[in-house]
Amino acid sequence: MAEYDAIIIGTGIGGAAIGALLAHDGRKVLILDKNKIVGGRCTSYEHKGFTLDLGVHLFGVGDKGSLGEVLRMTGAPDAIDWVTIRRSSQQVGGETKKYSQKDMVKSLPADEQTNLTNLFARVHMITDREIDELWYTPVETWMNEFTRHPLAHAFIGSIVGQYFCVPSPEASAAEFIKCFKEVLVARSSAYPKGGCIAIPKAYLSVAEKHGGEIRLGADVKNITVEEGAAVGVRLKDGSELRAPVIISNADIKATVRDLVGPEHFPKAYADEIMNLTYADSCIMFKIGLKERITDDQLRMYMPDDRTPLNKASEEGKPDAAPAKVGGMIVVPTNFDTSLGPDEDKQLICFGTGIRTTGDWRKRDWDAWHKALRDSIYSAFPEAQDKVLWEKMDTPQLVDAYAGEEGNIIGVGQTVDQIHKRRPSVVSPLKGLYYSSAEAGGHGIGTELAASSAMELFAALKSQ
Repeated sequence: MAEYDAIIIGTGIGGAAIGALLAHDGRKVLILDKNKIVGGRCTSYEHKGFTLDLGVHLFGVGDKGSLGEVLRMTGAPDAIDWVTIRRSSQQVGGETKKYSQKDMVKSLPADEQTNLTNLFARVHMITDREIDELWYTPVETWMNEFTRHPLAHAFIGSIVGQYFCVPSPEASAAEFIKCFKEVLVARSSAYPKGGCIAIPKAYLSVAEKHGGEIRLGADVKNITVEEGAAVGVRLKDGSELRAPVIISNADIKATVRDLVGPEHFPKAYADEIMNLTYADSCIMFKIGLKERITDDQLRMYMPDDRTPLNKASEEGKPDAAPAKVGGMIVVPTNFDTSLGPDEDKQLICFGTGIRTTGDWRKRDWDAWHKALRDSIYSAFPEAQDKVLWEKMDTPQLVDAYAGEEGNIIGVGQTVDQIHKRRPSVVSPLKGLYYSSAEAGGHGIGTELAASSAMELFAALKSQ
């Protein structure tokens, strides 16, 4: 007899969200996580009196998107206290302006301004039917219909990198346009009080309220398959648990290859999963300051007029650190002063995309440290004599929490892995499902994972 109605592997956004949805629906749910802290890649940790996020986060549509919808569906609409972004800037070289479409346009030569204006107008007016024709068209190709100016491409490439952690020659134009439109319409980009970990904590609180059980430090050795169906899990401590529904919030490749075994899937499916590519990883530089030096909540930083956020490791030398890098700078303490030891202290987090090619664990991280350090102090030179501490987080830290070569989202939303080319939340193995940023769903990062959970919930309800 089944001990649970559903067993969920992982407390990342996808796992915590589907746990909340199923528990609220009356299912007996068990949520397992190998880590001692919840959240997967959307988590937070303490460092010298500050609360730091794993990664550099801002949430595109905040409460108005899938992250908020999960809580509305489970009767807890106010479980997360969101702070909407109000102060943002864009810096190109030494020039800083407001982060807006208008100022991007004004930064271009006069003969190019109309072209970028037309691109933004097209985003506003495009129909769903027209978007459907662009799923497998790269953003860069779509952009070239409007402009080929390097700075215009750097601006849009920076947004693409911020959203998907893949470069615009690989990202889907349809997914970009849909997400960009949603952000523009919602005007609710936000950050949660308490740090990123507040989101999975809210979902797990809902699950527990409705009888769900959460076990941390519970490392799953394998998923039990009997008579062609997933029926339970075996933990590394030797215990066995059973349920007719097994949901993986873990790495989809590791799920197929290690937790289940490729022999339990059609060969074509197993091969397809193993050939999936991840989004780019992220390298992060974080500084704690003894006093406030900026009112910005967000700054998009480009060291020159042609280097977007995710171009740090290209130009034919993917393993070499450049002199300076573009990146997204978030100031969490300008959303929530409690993330610092007192309200006078400031936390600044700088993240940039990096390709984890080759033996990335042996890269010259000292050189990357210097590149990020030089970049963030180019953006905020006034910070240098107010530093309490500096910290660099490499992809290895993310890899320790979530695996997947330290990537920051999951399976890349590239033209060959998007829409109908994306893995389904329902696997071909009976009883096995996925809820994560790696199967189904739509959106930006964590919003993609929450969307995946809602898609899976609908699928399970219809069975």
